Amino acid sequence: MPDPIRFTATGPAGFLSAAGVALPTATLLQGQPVGLDHAYYERAEAGVKAGIWRSCGYVEFYDSYPCDEFMLVLEGEVTVENESFSETYKAGDAFLIPKGFRGTWRQPGDMLKYYMIVS
Repeated sequence: MPDPIRFTATGPAGFLSAAGVALPTATLLQGQPVGLDHAYYERAEAGVKAGIWRSCGYVEFYDSYPCDEFMLVLEGEVTVENESFSETYKAGDAFLIPKGFRGTWRQPGDMLKYYMIVS
């Protein structure tokens, strides 16, 4: 039987100081996200992944968000918007982007978040 998993706000040892890599995006509109993703938990057969993620600022457009994703912002901020919605999330805010969302992710600077993805 598996044990509970503790998520730390600094990620695994060296996560915050490790060199970042280019991160995949949807349609990139501005900047180039460079950062890291660490999965604390993944169960591929169930389409579930949870972890910590960091990136520098960038802007991207999603024609159709590929999954349901719950996020808790630890540092930084992001504005998620489309023609009928605009909301900015900052440190301490939690939110969910539903699968199929069409809109823009505007991240003006560095961001650190916890996430849980359900495909």
